[in-house]
Amino acid sequence: MVAQSGPRANWVRDRHWSWSSPSSRRLRYNSHAKDRQPMVDQAPDRFDPSSGMPADVPSLQQEVTRLRHEIDRLRNELAARLEGGEKESLAIAEGTLFISEIEVRKAVARQIRHGSRLLGASKCVYLLHDGKTELAAQRPALGLDEEELAAFRTTVGRGISGEVFRTRKPVRVDNVADDPRAGEEPLTRVGAENGICVPLLLQIRDEENRVIDSRAIGVLWVLNSRAGRFTADDERLLTVFARQVASVVGTADYLAKLMGQNQQMISTLENLPAGIIFVGEDDRIRLMNSAARTLFGLPEGRGIGDAYYRVIEHNRTCEVLNACMRENEDKGAEEQFEIQGEERIIQIQAARVRGSSEDLNGVVAVLDDVTEVHRLNQMKQEFVSTFTSELLGPVAAISGFSNMMQATAGQFPAPMRAEIHGIVGAECDRLRRHIQDLLNVPRVEHGIRPHLNLSSFSFGDMVRRVVQRESSLNLLHNYVVEVEQDMPRVYGDEARLEGVAYNLVSNAARYSPDGGQVTVRVYTQDGTARVAVSDQGVGIPAEQIDEVWRRFARVKHDDERVQHGRGLGLFISRFFVGLHNGQMGVDSEVGKGSTFWFWVPVEGPTDNGTV
Repeated sequence: MVAQSGPRANWVRDRHWSWSSPSSRRLRYNSHAKDRQPMVDQAPDRFDPSSGMPADVPSLQQEVTRLRHEIDRLRNELAARLEGGEKESLAIAEGTLFISEIEVRKAVARQIRHGSRLLGASKCVYLLHDGKTELAAQRPALGLDEEELAAFRTTVGRGISGEVFRTRKPVRVDNVADDPRAGEEPLTRVGAENGICVPLLLQIRDEENRVIDSRAIGVLWVLNSRAGRFTADDERLLTVFARQVASVVGTADYLAKLMGQNQQMISTLENLPAGIIFVGEDDRIRLMNSAARTLFGLPEGRGIGDAYYRVIEHNRTCEVLNACMRENEDKGAEEQFEIQGEERIIQIQAARVRGSSEDLNGVVAVLDDVTEVHRLNQMKQEFVSTFTSELLGPVAAISGFSNMMQATAGQFPAPMRAEIHGIVGAECDRLRRHIQDLLNVPRVEHGIRPHLNLSSFSFGDMVRRVVQRESSLNLLHNYVVEVEQDMPRVYGDEARLEGVAYNLVSNAARYSPDGGQVTVRVYTQDGTARVAVSDQGVGIPAEQIDEVWRRFARVKHDDERVQHGRGLGLFISRFFVGLHNGQMGVDSEVGKGSTFWFWVPVEGPTDNGTV
């Protein structure tokens, strides 16, 4: 055999290859076996016993050919073992073995050590793409200290790493110092002299384990060959090895993201205001969030893994779940629950959950508190009914007096005709206010500041007009007006404030079914003009005082004689008082009556009125 010299010969001497038998195909390698020659099957009849060399040139050529075939066989065997390792890595990554970052790092570290020894490299490191523009070195790495590892980063548009990532093609560098691309990333800083860079491609497979696509997730470097340079065979082996690393790293990263998303979804479901229950096809509860546990009075963790009908002590809910599971259709119901001593209306919606193969996985039920929705719907219905009645009142009065005047033209004396005209005018104003209140609701809800027609007017005269108009239509109550002497004029929107006063005076009569006295006081205090309207009616329970200012809100009473209003007057009145930089409130006692009051600055509102 011809003696070898140079770096390649040193590399051969530095490696020790052996195999136990041709049938076992078990390859053993010892990188520390210095000064040992490769062990090969020899043909004694073709070699000189004294020298170990073939006796003639034809025998030498034959031996070279045999060795080449043996090398090809070994290379194929190595590739097959790497392919097998790749499948094993994929199977492990797809399983439940890698449950932590530590386990993933250990697996990658093993791959890096084996690959580096196989290729005779002194350094090995992989860079991952951050999803934007950067490639950064990751732990574990071989032959790089912490400072070098932190410095080894580049962008996808620069250097050999960026080129390999973009093109998905390997690059072999025999001399880093002579390659201009190497200067665009810190290869010399990490002590690189030569190397191979291959892409890390995460393969996407179908259900039959066929590769249907691949995605670049980074690059893999081996640096500084002990043989002086890397070969094309090394490049091919590293490409196969890189698939193993990509399989472990990429799949583990995907599982980590999937677990993170799953945890985020569980956290979201746990904090939803609606109750969520998921029951598997075996009737066992797989998920129940906090709102659902509250509905059924269960402590945290209770019920998971148990049959739903043994945990949920609410017959209607169990009926809905059972019907949805057995009858192959979605189900729903609305039921009353008692939560913390309060009756609530809960809407139950159950739907079947199927897998990709249309097999039943279970049933998910959503329990939503619709008490407030029912309350608002009821209030809206009552509002429509009340508003219609209040519209019909002035319309009937206007129509009746108009027809009477037309049918009896000239039969009434002038004073009576003037009184009738006054009543018709008052009813027209009343109708206009109802319509204006309805139009003002969306403005108030959205905080839209309407234009105020500001002027100086007599505050006392405004209130007197309101009381006079109301008293002419209501003979059951006795109205008393007390206006402070020398009451100053007020700068504001007279029409808006007159509407506020009208709402307070009319409410006083409405919530005093037994009649009695309605006292209206007009006075000044600390630069403000004030109105206080007191009645001797049913009063307001303390727990409802804050509710009277809400839209469609009406005081709840057992006295059926109380004529409820539209539930808009106080809601709108408080809005316009706020626009004048004023305030509005109430003092009340059940069975003794209420005093509603408001005040506005005498000098008028500023630009920053409270909406």
